Amino acid sequence: MNTPLDAFVKTDGNREAFDRIANITQSHEKPEKLFLVGPEQSGKTTLVRARQLDRDLLSTKRVLYRPCAELPEAMRANVYDGFFEDLGTHEVLFLDDFDGFYKDEEMGPKLCQLLLAERERRGLDTVITSREPLSAYDLALFEGMLDDFEEIAMDALDAEGLEAYVSELAGAYAEEGKSPVLSSEAIAYIAHDLGEKPDMMRKAVSFLMTQYEGEPGVELSRDFVAMTLA
Repeated sequence: MNTPLDAFVKTDGNREAFDRIANITQSHEKPEKLFLVGPEQSGKTTLVRARQLDRDLLSTKRVLYRPCAELPEAMRANVYDGFFEDLGTHEVLFLDDFDGFYKDEEMGPKLCQLLLAERERRGLDTVITSREPLSAYDLALFEGMLDDFEEIAMDALDAEGLEAYVSELAGAYAEEGKSPVLSSEAIAYIAHDLGEKPDMMRKAVSFLMTQYEGEPGVELSRDFVAMTLA
């Protein structure tokens, strides 16, 4: 059975982050405190959202995802009873885009510090994503609550990893005796010329592998794929 994590594009530049996030609901000796750092389009949000949506039937840990910018707004608006209790008590919390706390300079950093202090007191797992490393911020604002977070880099997706992902998709959609075969040039086209978006790649491969009405086993060329997807 496919899970949301199966759709994540894994490459050498993000494999460590993927493994740590994928396994975060498993037992470990001390709370995980992770600071995922990577540029735009490196997959940080995709990874933590997928992990939050993934139902781990072997763990009782509750997983919660929240954008950092949302928290001060929610506090001011009092969105629902128990909102901040959820933040402080869920066994795993993903806080997305650390810069979001700074959109409310009056409340954001202090709210972050209080939240992390509560999770520290309870011994809970916390993951924060960021475009910048911890060294780029004034950590004094957080009164030591970020000092022992482990920084993990997530690189932008690389060419080899993207092509491997397309190949894996083609294999997953293939039906013996019915499906075509994607040429290496066609795989490269899907990986690099459709905008390097996993959703777009997945839809393209699904369409080609399941809707092709020609002779089974035929190798689809780059030109054919480009024309079909145009």
